[in-house]
Amino acid sequence: MRDPQNKDSDTDSFNIIKIIGFAGGAVAFALVNVAITLTVLKHSGNLGHPEVVSIDAVDLIRAFVDAQGRDVSDEELQARVRVLNANLEPIVQAYAMERGLVIVSSAAALGGVRDVTPEFLHNAGLLP
Repeated sequence: MRDPQNKDSDTDSFNIIKIIGFAGGAVAFALVNVAITLTVLKHSGNLGHPEVVSIDAVDLIRAFVDAQGRDVSDEELQARVRVLNANLEPIVQAYAMERGLVIVSSAAALGGVRDVTPEFLHNAGLLP
């Protein structure tokens, strides 16, 4: 609805306010993530120089499946892999925090980072 004296419509004002609200929310979300990251780095003792390492998700799943043995049924194996997938992120986060690491997917790393997949599998208790 247009006001003859005011050239802006109520809809335009609402859209601008909505956009500003979304932008403010995104900035707040980003600041919270930065604060959490800095807190984790501070508590791990690596605020200045955390080591960036990678984990190969394909190798991780393959090693996990191979370690389950041949006597596990396909249904049980699928159930175990689903449980692993559901819990993998918190396991990786805990592992990174304990060791003061920043872990990235090997698919995202272009090079120059150490692959910790084998030691992660053993130290995180994912292999029997």
